[in-house]
Amino acid sequence: MTFQIRVFRPAQLLLAVLALTLLPALARAQSYPDLPSTYVLDDASVLSDAQETAIADALAKLKAENGVEMAVVTVMSTADYGGFDTIESFVTGLFNEWSLGDEEKGDGILLFLARADREVRVELGSGFGAEYDKESARIIDEVMLPAFREDRYGDGVNDGAMAVITRIATPFATPASASGGESAAADGEKSGGGMTLGIIGAVIAGVVGLVVFGAKRAKANRVCDACGAKGQVTIKNRTVQQATETSNGLGEKTTTCGACGHTKTEPYTIPRKSKPSKTAETGGGKSEGGGASGKW
Repeated sequence: MTFQIRVFRPAQLLLAVLALTLLPALARAQSYPDLPSTYVLDDASVLSDAQETAIADALAKLKAENGVEMAVVTVMSTADYGGFDTIESFVTGLFNEWSLGDEEKGDGILLFLARADREVRVELGSGFGAEYDKESARIIDEVMLPAFREDRYGDGVNDGAMAVITRIATPFATPASASGGESAAADGEKSGGGMTLGIIGAVIAGVVGLVVFGAKRAKANRVCDACGAKGQVTIKNRTVQQATETSNGLGEKTTTCGACGHTKTEPYTIPRKSKPSKTAETGGGKSEGGGASGKW
């Protein structure tokens, strides 16, 4: 029997070493989910069926009437998709992977929640100015974070999406009817429409105020089953088992009274996720990292 000994040349040896070095990195390679045709991806299962439908309808109307592509995404953690240093790097990469918005206008928008990371971001296309970055931060601080701090993730995402549509997407697409922004204000002054803009701004502020007031009023009206105290009851929802496309998930609703300490935990069913019929075809837009982020 003849044995043959193979001698590696320096170049071959170098390639072998590089392959062994890069294999672990490739195993942790960054990846992104597909964009559903509804432009709503709720992998964290925070939205009710009604909320997901309402958001999808609002996004479809926004695209049909104003030509703006906006997506809403929830995940448990960006770590599930590979090695990302920050939520900003992940969301900007996801935005550009999906090419949201018109290529020339740069009007795409992505609202993103990483529930377990306790981070949220509004990513804006390259066409938005700095004033819209500030408006994104205000929406996160005023509308979304208060709900997230009470574990009302579905409400925070739903209300945040509607606020982004009203206060960012629509004014950018139709500046003559905007409630804020430098170009909108200039157009209003030239056309003598300052009063109209003021009325629209007041209406929008009133809607946002009602959302915040409604949440506070709901808490104030809760009554403890044990001691009867009012306004001391907090509710927290927790996902025990994620829903899939083939089975329902399981959650727990915990009610706690700050007055007497009484706690009650009840299970609830998380509806199974619907499988999208196809991925969305987007307009080729890009983001340069505009927008704002928040933590709670």
